[in-house]
Amino acid sequence: MHRLLPLLLLVGCSPPDPPPECGTDGFACFRGVFFDLVGAAVEGLELCAPDLDLPCTTTDAGGAFTFPGLPEETDVVITAVHEDFVPTVFPQNTAWDWYAWNKAAVPPWVLDSHAERLDTTLDPDRGHVIFLLWEGLNLDGVDTDRVPGVTAELAGGGDVFYADGVGLASATATETTGSGSGGALNRPVGTETLRLDAPAGPCVEHSFSFAHDDGVPVPIRAGFISAVDVICPVE
Repeated sequence: MHRLLPLLLLVGCSPPDPPPECGTDGFACFRGVFFDLVGAAVEGLELCAPDLDLPCTTTDAGGAFTFPGLPEETDVVITAVHEDFVPTVFPQNTAWDWYAWNKAAVPPWVLDSHAERLDTTLDPDRGHVIFLLWEGLNLDGVDTDRVPGVTAELAGGGDVFYADGVGLASATATETTGSGSGGALNRPVGTETLRLDAPAGPCVEHSFSFAHDDGVPVPIRAGFISAVDVICPVE
């Protein structure tokens, strides 16, 4: 960047102003921590908002991040990339910027295991969807229960899988188990609409992510997992 700076000045450009700090009024700011599947912090994971003109941010030694400068009350796509984990897309609405996010970085063996269990081959030109369904918000540092008995449907058609109790794809499950998770592999690039129905009713209005009346829109990028967290109603 230092080598490019004189050229930028010569053509009448200047580096963009840094985004304001978290906590400043007038914009949204995400914050949280990335862990791996055994609870270790993930350092050096880069988060970007590819549809916005904002600098990326990187997790520190404790896995923590802040991402300021986001538009308020807006659907945004956040990407998370690290050489040791599968690139991930998080569709989020910035109305949730008050919430502290604990995110999981997914190692490649998990995605490979899903494909093996479903007897399919991962297509590098397509993306993948993983959803996690919760009973409520984690406000005290303790995760709420996952929601079993939920069925999922993609508006564009195609197979949805449900994970077993440890979170790996089941070839036979027809609804979510105690892991409250599932997904779909090899989806075309674009936007999917994911419909989720719990025994107590649709999950649409209780989504951390983009939410609309007929389902949860999920942006799909080639080679990425699109990770969706949803709160489902319970009896």
